[in-house]
Amino acid sequence: MKTVSVIGAGFAGLTVSLRLAQKGFKVHLYEASSNVGGLLGTDITEHGLAERAANTFIRNASSERFFSELNITPTPVLKFSKKRFIYRERPQRWPLSLIETAAFLCKFLPKFFFSRESLKPHPGQTLQAWGHEHLGNPPTEFLLGPAMQGVYGSDLSQLSASLILSPLFQKNRKKYKGLLAAPQGMQEILDRLESKLKNLNVQIHTNSRVALKDLNGLIVIATSAKSAADLLAEDYPSASHLLSPINMLSLTTVTLFFKNPQNKFHGFGCLIPHRYGFKTLGILMNSFIFEGRQKNYNETWILENLDKTSTDQEILQLIAEERFKVLDSREGILDYRIHRWPEALPRYDLNLEKALRELRRFELPSQMFLHGNYLEGIGLSKILERSGILAEEIARLHG
Repeated sequence: MKTVSVIGAGFAGLTVSLRLAQKGFKVHLYEASSNVGGLLGTDITEHGLAERAANTFIRNASSERFFSELNITPTPVLKFSKKRFIYRERPQRWPLSLIETAAFLCKFLPKFFFSRESLKPHPGQTLQAWGHEHLGNPPTEFLLGPAMQGVYGSDLSQLSASLILSPLFQKNRKKYKGLLAAPQGMQEILDRLESKLKNLNVQIHTNSRVALKDLNGLIVIATSAKSAADLLAEDYPSASHLLSPINMLSLTTVTLFFKNPQNKFHGFGCLIPHRYGFKTLGILMNSFIFEGRQKNYNETWILENLDKTSTDQEILQLIAEERFKVLDSREGILDYRIHRWPEALPRYDLNLEKALRELRRFELPSQMFLHGNYLEGIGLSKILERSGILAEEIARLHG
């Protein structure tokens, strides 16, 4: 039985460990902190659940199988969750005027139906430049911008069109089938996953900082790009040099519980275009997404670029001001949970595009593999799929 050392017990490390153990490998999973899961987790309060970061999976064959393996029946999703809002002076389902909509359709539809190849992004092109070329200014600012900002946490001028849009042109692109979530949140998934790993004899070592030179056999580095660069620096400086320029994005998530719900806007949430200068990227209206998980109405606010020294009260005051502007509500809060995530996510910008292009030409040692949200997309479902693909590759090469 061959041994694989997996470094990093975030979602990428946990799931690739699962797939490797299922293929008969002896897996040692090393985590520098005291607990597994990385950013993921759930605070259970007297008012309901407060997710620390991501709250759902995209429903596909891989995620459905994953829930089945963990014996989790997905929580019902409310009909309101199909509604999304974008802020343009107020939350709107469709933020473009009739004239803007007509101009957008006249500009985009002929290319979509008769010249789809022309829509493919160019290397080194930002999403903002791509949007202005193919959609027009208002659709770029009020549709594309908020949508991508909600997923990747950055405004369009910083995002790579090639990294983000190229998958949409693949012939085997999967259709959106909805959302999956556990009744007790992400923590339920982590607990079940950790239990399953232990049943498969995966050895989980928390509070363990390891050096590559101390490990024998196969190695999977399933950390952030920054941590991977640090791990590789001593023994593989060329690989570390490729990963070092990848920019990291810091986020703050704040879940607020209210005595009374806001009843003007029922939906999954509201995205806020960058032009308004708000610190808020988006709002998740949790009580309108899942059935039976909340005792009191609550929202999760996702903010970027906060001062590292901001206190809880300063953050709450900021949200109160922006909430009044966006949702026209001054409702007082019952409780809150704030989670600060410094350098939480890779920024899907032109630096990352260049780094990945060079990394594809670089040959790591045959026993070493990289895994993480800087390689195949940020979403949990994408990471889960890559865990399966990577385990298949390792089994093919070294099984």
